[in-house]
Parts: sequence; structure tokens; C-alpha cells
Amino acid sequence: MRPSSRPRLAWALLALLAVPTGASAQTALPLARLSLVERKVEIAKKGATWQAAVEGGSLQVGEALRTGPDAVARLELPWMALTLGPGSNLRLPDAFLLSASLESGRALLEAQGRDALKFVTGEAEVRGQGRAVVRRQGKETLVSCLAGRFYVRGRGGDSTVTLAAGRGTVVRSGRAPSAPEDVPAPPSQGLWPGKDPVYVVAGEPLELRWKGDAAGYQLELLPVGSDIVLLQRDVAASPARIEVPWEGAFRWRVSARSARGLEGRPSEDGLIAVDAK
Repeated sequence: MRPSSRPRLAWALLALLAVPTGASAQTALPLARLSLVERKVEIAKKGATWQAAVEGGSLQVGEALRTGPDAVARLELPWMALTLGPGSNLRLPDAFLLSASLESGRALLEAQGRDALKFVTGEAEVRGQGRAVVRRQGKETLVSCLAGRFYVRGRGGDSTVTLAAGRGTVVRSGRAPSAPEDVPAPPSQGLWPGKDPVYVVAGEPLELRWKGDAAGYQLELLPVGSDIVLLQRDVAASPARIEVPWEGAFRWRVSARSARGLEGRPSEDGLIAVDAK
């Protein structure tokens, strides 16, 4: 769980929503709950301008969410969760069939037991169960399956590829998804901090290190005992410096990114203990 200094992050999943009979009925129902808002996150209500989002708030069909350059937001639905990384823009289209649209940035999809909400970008449609990372950069969409199985189809086309765990695809505007390929292996050497926790003061800079020659990397910070991502950052190479503002026990991990931009599965966890000043 998140550090005790932030008790608002104790939550319960929403009760299953009644199935609406049309688009107008859907817009009256909260579709998702914001269980995490870290740093600058904004929401655009239907017909309104952007305003600050708050933890515990809801997101309805026809509304949008965006994160600042160092922000993270997590949306809980009754059967799945979405975590938006920094610089991301997500919209819930006002349409009869429920979906989520990633206009830019990175989203982590987590769906166990039931298929995820249809997830779309300008280039692709993504469905499936498990854990997947979807990135939209420019006019292409990158999908990496971290666990389970996902199906990726090009927008406006009939070609669909199936992604098992550890496989990814790239979809460019107007083209079919590329043939599934292996995503980069997780970094396994030189992780520091490692299994022996490093103790730091809240807000004190901490340098994370690992060995590897990938084109890029993705870092995550999570509380010990929880899968909630509190910090997510893309970096070029090791080392990388972070600051943890909360007290408590945390774990960090790093994923490699290929030259095409596909993200691999994460490394083993390293441990960080953060004390008060």
C-alpha cells in the first residue's frame, strides 16, 4: 500500500455499473474512479475547460484526463485499471460502445479475469486480458504484452495480431500492425539499490543504477506490497536520479526499450527505505 502519510489511497473497487441503454445514459454514469493523482493531473469535464483532478474523483464518458511532465494518474474501473504516465492524454469518447482513447503518452492496462475495456489510439485498437503497455508517439502506436494475451488491430483494417507475454507490435498510421516480435529482456546486472534496501531521507536525491546497452529505459517506483505505480519515468541510460517525497518502504524496477520504442518486462525489484528528515 502507499505510505501511511497518504491514507486517501485506501480504496474499494466500484460496484459493477448497470449496462446503459444508449450514449446519453452512459454519460450520466461515472465510469472510472481516480485512485491516484500524483503531481499535476487535470480533468476536462464535458463542455468545460481543464481543471485540477483530485484523488477519489470520477471520470465519465465524454470527459478527458491529462498528466503533467512528471505526473502519474491511476483510473480504477470495476474490472480493470489504467495507469497514465507523464505527459499523457486520455479521453473517454461519448459513444454507444464504451472505450478509452489514448491521444498521447503511455498507459499501463491491467485486466484480470475479464477483457479490458476497448483501448484505442489514432492507429490501433487493443483488447485482451493481463498487463500491457500502450504508447502513442507521433503517428504510431506501440503495444507490449507483459502478461496474459492481447489482440491489436489497425484502425480501419481487418488485420489483427495476437500478443503473448513478452511480445510486442508497432502500428503506424494507415498500416497493419507489424509482426509480433520479442520485447527487450529486462536488465539483470548491476541493479542498485538491490535486495538490500538503501536508506534515504524523504526528498533526498537518490541515484539508481543498472547495466545495459538498450536504446532507452523506463523506471517505476512502487510501494512494497502493492502494484500501484507512484512514479514513472523514461530515461536514456543509467544512472538516473529520483527523489522520493514520501516516507515508507518502496521498490523500484527498470525496463529496457528497443530502438523501435517497444518496452520490455521489468527487472527484479530493488528496495528503498525512506525516513523523515
